[in-house]
Amino acid sequence: MMPDGVRYKIAELTTHFTPPVLIVSTQVGRGAYVLGEAIHQQLSLLPEVHHRSIEDLVSASIINEDVKRYRFISTHAPWLLYLIYKVPIFYYRKYLREKVFGRADLHKLRNAIESLKVRTVLCISHRPAFWVSALKRREGWNLAVWGVGVEFGKNLGWRYQFWEQIDGLLSPVSRQETGVELPAHVRFIEVELPVRAGFRELAEHPGSPDAILLVCGAWGQGPLLSIAELLANALPSLTIHALCGDNAKLYAAILRRFGNSPSVRAYQTIPTLHPLLRVCASVVTKPGLGTILEAHAAGRKIFLLKGMPVAEDNNAHYALEQMRAEWFTLEGFLRWYRGKSDSLQGPA
Repeated sequence: MMPDGVRYKIAELTTHFTPPVLIVSTQVGRGAYVLGEAIHQQLSLLPEVHHRSIEDLVSASIINEDVKRYRFISTHAPWLLYLIYKVPIFYYRKYLREKVFGRADLHKLRNAIESLKVRTVLCISHRPAFWVSALKRREGWNLAVWGVGVEFGKNLGWRYQFWEQIDGLLSPVSRQETGVELPAHVRFIEVELPVRAGFRELAEHPGSPDAILLVCGAWGQGPLLSIAELLANALPSLTIHALCGDNAKLYAAILRRFGNSPSVRAYQTIPTLHPLLRVCASVVTKPGLGTILEAHAAGRKIFLLKGMPVAEDNNAHYALEQMRAEWFTLEGFLRWYRGKSDSLQGPA
C-alpha cells in the first residue's frame, strides 16, 4: 500500500509494472499523447516498453464517437462540454452499452496486446482505460491495467470504468480530489506527471522576452490571430511564433494578415514545442496539459487563455496556483515584458 500524500515520480514505480509494458494514450487534445511519450522515456530502463495511441487501435465508429464528435462540439459548441463533463448519463450510456452488449470492434487492440505479449498496460486518460478494461473483461486476460489521470481535478470519465479489471490509478491529484470512489483492490498512487527529455534543461537558458509563443492545442482552437494582432500592434519589435496545429484555416489567415513579416511566424503541426520554447521566454496558451507542463518545466512565463470547459478549467486553476501562470491581458503581458527588459538592461 502506497501512503497517501506522497507524490512519486513515474521512474520510481518501475517495480509495479511487469514487462512487456504497453502505454496506450489518446490523440484527443494531444496532451495525453505527449504525456505517454514522457512516461515511455521514464520507463526506459524496463525491457520492452511500447507506446500506442488508442485511436490507432480501435474502429472508425469508436473514433467517430470518441474523437470526431468531441472535436466538433469543442470547436462549434464548447458550452455543451459542461453537460458532457457534468451529467453522468453521457458516460453511463457508453458504459452500459458495452457492459450489456460488448460489441465494440476492438480487434486491433486485442491483436496489439497479444502480439506484443503485454503483461502491463498503462492507460493515459479515462478514454483508453475504458476500452482496455472493457477488452480485458471480454477476454478474461490476466494482465495488469493501470489508469493514469491527466486532469488536475475531477473527471466523470473515471467514474464509469470497468474498475474490476483495473489494478491501479496513478493521479496528479489526491485520492479525494479525483472524486472517484475506488474499489478496495485498486491501488492509488499520487504521481508527478513527467515531461519529455530536454525541457527541464531549457530552464537554464531563459529565452528572449522579445520572442513569444502563441499556441492553442493540436487543433488550433483559439483566438491566435487576434492575439497576434494585439501584440504586434503594441510591440512591433516583438517576434511572435504562432503555432496553429492542424487548423489550416487559422494558418492561412495568419499568413494572409501578416504576409512575409519576419515579426510574425506561423507554424502548422510540429512534433515538439522544444525548438520554439528554446527561443521564447513566454507562452500564451490554452491550459492544455502538455503545453503547461512543458512550458513550466522550461521555466517560461505562462499566460493563459480560456480553454475547454471543466478539464482545462482544472488545468488552469492548477497552473495559476502552482506554476505562477496568469490570465492573458495585454496590460499584464506588457507589465511582465517591461520588467524583464528592465532586468536585462540592468541599473541605469
